[in-house]
Amino acid sequence: MDDNVGVQEGRFAGGLNSKGGDLPILLTSAHQRLCQEIEVAVRKYSRYLSEVERMPEVILPRWYLGSKRSLDILVGTTGLILLSPLFLVVGIMIKIDSRGPIIFSQERVGKNRKPFKIYKFRTMVKDAEDNTGPIWYIKGDPRLTFLGRFLRKSKIDEFPQFINLIKGEMTLVGPRPERPFFVDYFAEAIPGYVRRLGVTPGITGLAQLRNGYDKHAIDVIKKLRFDVTYIKKMRLSLDLRLLADTFVRTLMGKFG
Repeated sequence: MDDNVGVQEGRFAGGLNSKGGDLPILLTSAHQRLCQEIEVAVRKYSRYLSEVERMPEVILPRWYLGSKRSLDILVGTTGLILLSPLFLVVGIMIKIDSRGPIIFSQERVGKNRKPFKIYKFRTMVKDAEDNTGPIWYIKGDPRLTFLGRFLRKSKIDEFPQFINLIKGEMTLVGPRPERPFFVDYFAEAIPGYVRRLGVTPGITGLAQLRNGYDKHAIDVIKKLRFDVTYIKKMRLSLDLRLLADTFVRTLMGKFG
């Protein structure tokens, strides 16, 4: 797939997809090609996806959920307090660098498909998707501002998500939350996709560390496999190991 076109996905239009179902149609040829490649990927991993679809609900111990929530509140509160001077500096730099708000909010899908607003430092030009609709981020994305490239690389743009941690909309470790646009399509097109929506989404996670950003249709399936693996093995020791891995990779500039 062409990295500059094929990974992009535009607005949906009402109608039927190529299978004749009730899925919306993707507007451009590049978008329809992505849809077709998703179908190919689903056929390739059909046996695995069927197993995921039949997977029983994972019951997590209350002590683990309590510990996870307590850690989220501790890290979120401490992060906002200790990093408040950095927030001020970054905010000033964003306003100097480009027009637009300092904090960028976007609707994402949380646990049990409950929508919420995710917060980030703005790294792209104002109204970046007005002419394209929702599209995936790509390496060297021309929508990024000069400062935004540094904020993305260093992951400083993610720091406002401490607010989401405190509010309980996100957790430190879990599947990455997607936008409703993508979730609506993938939930219909990919058997078992909704399994990753049964837990609270995270800032970091196994899929984020092992697969990074989605670049091709097959990455959506790969990410689902990592998310399902994490959900099956969820425990505090795994969360702490993934957090440590995230810290090291971020310092080395290799996260995401």
